[in-house]
Amino acid sequence: MADFKLNGITPDGVGKIKLGSVDVQEIYMGSTLVWPPSINPGEVEICNLIWTDTNTTKTALIAGGNIPILTNQADWYNAWQAQTPAACYWDFDSNNASYGLLYNLWAKSGIDPPPGFRLPLMSDFNVLKNAPCYTNTGGGLNRYGKNPGNWDPALLTNTSELGDSGLNIQGYGYAILNTVTQSLSFLNAVTNEVHWADQLQPGAVDGVMHFILNGSLAVTSQAPDNKNSCFIRFVKDA
Repeated sequence: MADFKLNGITPDGVGKIKLGSVDVQEIYMGSTLVWPPSINPGEVEICNLIWTDTNTTKTALIAGGNIPILTNQADWYNAWQAQTPAACYWDFDSNNASYGLLYNLWAKSGIDPPPGFRLPLMSDFNVLKNAPCYTNTGGGLNRYGKNPGNWDPALLTNTSELGDSGLNIQGYGYAILNTVTQSLSFLNAVTNEVHWADQLQPGAVDGVMHFILNGSLAVTSQAPDNKNSCFIRFVKDA
């Protein structure tokens, strides 16, 4: 739903609108609350789902304790062998913290979401893909990308609707472990970005890739692979 505005400005809290001398507490359109905004900073509402608008760096585990942030190839391989949670920054470099953390499968399965949020299901990602609350005017799924983000402008040549939704997927790639060389490769920054999805049954799709296709952004499912390391966004029902 569009923001409630007065003279083009959305008032930022109770006390900013008055009826006579009395503060207005809430404004509704029918039964729907339109003010004050129900969306917190760092969140965006799309088709009745509220998403976090950056890749997370949370490390808390549902079972207690924290996901270790690893800094080298040997530790990453050992965590994969032991099937234990692990996370890392792109290139094992904390200077890339703005990308968010990359999580292995066991970290994804055990991470503790923010209050009220959860890992997205494939059905949640399909809402984005099918976009029933949007009218696509030729930008593919550009509206979910960041404008300009980290995307390669030589490949993302159609900028129609780019960034319109506020989801701000940047084009930060993903990582995959080569178990022969025992090394984690950081792949495809500027051409795609992969997020974990919650897996409900064995063999289900594990992730979703946003990528460039024919000059615009597109999306596809990512097949299960416990060698993958992906970014995480959280979601909740509006």
